[in-house]
Amino acid sequence: MRTYALILFTAIIIQSCSSPQKRADTSDSISVTDSAIAVDSTIAVIEKTPVVFKGLYTFGNEVRTLRDCSGSQTVYWVNDSIASLRDKYEKTNRFPSYPYESVYAEVRGYLSGKSRLGYASEYENVLVVTEIIKLEPKNFRTACYNYEFIALGNEPFWSVDIIPQEKRIIFKDVGQERALEFIYASAKVSGEVYRYEATSARNNKIAVVIRKEKCSDGMSDRQYNYAAEVTVNGTIYKGCAIKKGDKFTE
Repeated sequence: MRTYALILFTAIIIQSCSSPQKRADTSDSISVTDSAIAVDSTIAVIEKTPVVFKGLYTFGNEVRTLRDCSGSQTVYWVNDSIASLRDKYEKTNRFPSYPYESVYAEVRGYLSGKSRLGYASEYENVLVVTEIIKLEPKNFRTACYNYEFIALGNEPFWSVDIIPQEKRIIFKDVGQERALEFIYASAKVSGEVYRYEATSARNNKIAVVIRKEKCSDGMSDRQYNYAAEVTVNGTIYKGCAIKKGDKFTE
């Protein structure tokens, strides 16, 4: 009996001596884990420091993208839940607008990596926008707007944007409050005359003839290097044209 009591007493003493060591080991383990989490969080904050992005922003059904104006022309999926780009986008488009019309944007934000969700997963990176610096309609001076020609006239006010990058030719008639999209086709070039012919999904037809000759819009002192004649479904519009990269007097 005494032998049993002695064995039991010895076991209790051994257990009590070993318990603090176990608690110390557990405490050390938690400390290391917390430290690792702190380091990871710091890295995440550095990566998410907002920087300025400039490009062409497009919003529409299943589309939220920005084509970077840098040389890479990278297209990002845009998360704008913080900055509410959509509201400003809808107020910025040149009237009359057409679906998926891009606008020039300068924003602050950060890249959050490739998404695995929905349509965002089709793009290599997601741009999280935290601040809107500028949003404005693109025009012939917008550096990263890669049009071939922009033709324009007045009385009535109209314009044609020829955009091979977007595979579109866009005709706008302000007086009739309409914008027509045509499927881009390359110009037939003869000397210094460019002729485009295109058809829309609804079978509207457009012919654009651009000639290298001095032209005045009749409303400003600007002198253009090209004249334009546009025929839309039989109606003829005459005006001037700007070639991408062209220099002209103001």
